[in-house]
Amino acid sequence: MNKLILTSLLVILISSCNNANPKEIPNEVIVIVELNKNKEKSKDELKEFTKRYSEYVKSTETNTLGWTYHDAGDMIILIERYKNEDANIITAKNISPGGNRYKLLQESFKYHTLGKVTVIGGFTQKLIDFNKITAEKVGFTAPFFYYPLISGYSKNVR
Repeated sequence: MNKLILTSLLVILISSCNNANPKEIPNEVIVIVELNKNKEKSKDELKEFTKRYSEYVKSTETNTLGWTYHDAGDMIILIERYKNEDANIITAKNISPGGNRYKLLQESFKYHTLGKVTVIGGFTQKLIDFNKITAEKVGFTAPFFYYPLISGYSKNVR
């Protein structure tokens, strides 16, 4: 499963390049979410819901660079790409009680359950702390793993 996640991540990172100064160190944050499928839902139901969810994020979170779902057998891999940690914090605020996506998050539990969250990229302790608070607010018990950026570039940096 780790090979699938890493391969998916590499494909997205390579295909997402556009125009920026390659000497810049990216602030981009990438979140890989492993979701366990509800086996009572059909492929069409899962596809419709994930499409609706990603379209909602696209229309409400302008600093989200990408939001893609991938079929991984009994799981769905969600890859979220953010301009920076503040953009990721907007997502955390939106899924919290009272946030504009809280109800949609609750509906998502009919389709899948959260298995694991991996955060990589240009984040600080600020994002780690915010995610911990958000996880408590929404009742996430899945583990979160953090892997900070060492070096590199992103052509999405503006």
